Amino acid sequence: MGSSTEDEFRRGWRILLASSVGIAAGLSGIAFYTFGVFIVPLVETFGWTRGQVSIAASFLIIGTAITAPIVGTIIDKYGARKVGIGSTIVLSMGYLLALPQLNGNLYVFYAAWLAMALIGGGTTPVVWTRAINIWFDRGRGLALGLTLAGSGTTGIFGPVYVTWLIGLYGWKGGYIGVGSLILFIAVPVLFFLFKEGAPQATPNPSSTGSHGQALRGFTLDESLRSVPFWIISGGFFLVSAVVAGLLINVVPILIDRGLTQLQAAQIAGTLGVAVVVGRVGIGYLLDRFRAPLVARVLLVITAVGCALLTIAGTPTWVAVISVMSMGLAAAAEVDLVAYLSSRYFGMKAYGKIYGWQITAFYLGAAFGPISVGLAYDHFGGYLQVLYGSAAILVFGALVVGSLGRPPDFK
Repeated sequence: MGSSTEDEFRRGWRILLASSVGIAAGLSGIAFYTFGVFIVPLVETFGWTRGQVSIAASFLIIGTAITAPIVGTIIDKYGARKVGIGSTIVLSMGYLLALPQLNGNLYVFYAAWLAMALIGGGTTPVVWTRAINIWFDRGRGLALGLTLAGSGTTGIFGPVYVTWLIGLYGWKGGYIGVGSLILFIAVPVLFFLFKEGAPQATPNPSSTGSHGQALRGFTLDESLRSVPFWIISGGFFLVSAVVAGLLINVVPILIDRGLTQLQAAQIAGTLGVAVVVGRVGIGYLLDRFRAPLVARVLLVITAVGCALLTIAGTPTWVAVISVMSMGLAAAAEVDLVAYLSSRYFGMKAYGKIYGWQITAFYLGAAFGPISVGLAYDHFGGYLQVLYGSAAILVFGALVVGSLGRPPDFK
């Protein structure tokens, strides 16, 4: 690690820690990874079906996709600090005041999650990665990986924490506990440590950031007219659709391939570990190799993992390798989109550009599980899903890997 990289981390560790906490406490962190823990308690309380409760997760994803470009535009103009902290506070209020008041009306439940996704849009990676990309250059890949690993950490510990709360205080206590964690731990960390202005910005009178620092790069219109914009958005729409569809259905896929319910659940537990390790490791690689090459190799590895699961009577060790390859792909998706956006389009309009890129990503994530479910109903199994996923991942590797060298904005 070069001295300049060490200087970046020595100077920016506070913003790195705060951004990681922001990710962990936001919609893509604790809200997403603890959603499933509440399904059974809500079904038992209100008599809803599991499918009906699960639909609310789609509102969470759709709401996030809608707000991403809007949030990106706002933070480009006013900065990420106010938006991030304010949105985190409002999200905590949703957990503390809105969700515990559910009275059995399913449509109120859907509306609550859609509203939380809309008002909590400032807690998504759009906000936190902007600050990281401003503060870090030589160590940007590793810094993004460490930041986005916050959601993976939540994926490991969040469900355990919420399960414990529900066991003691019921589902209402679970929601209140999540809101309290966000309000009394995450918000103070963000308030005292999250500073967006960076000292390494290069003077450029044509573009200034929220603190007056100059930021170089393309405008949104210029990016929309470029080939890399559509390669990144189209490629990761396909990749996110495949990965989300596989992850949501990983347990039934493993059972369909011959494993027991217990074996499938135990193997699925390796996903959180793979996400955390993958985000840090892939971030490290991005600082040392060309990002399209890293993306190409990673997606091919995941495609091989899908192909291995098609083996009749899949051995347990093969299933573990396959699931961990899916976890690595899930770890890299958001990291790669953020990294590629900053490198190919610069920071001048990063919020707007990344907002639209992440919208394509989330739309793919919402489309994937539906497609896998329909495919299972049509074919009566997941074998064709695995073949199709492997093919799409290879195609995505070719598309994203075709990116040339990024412009030099220094």
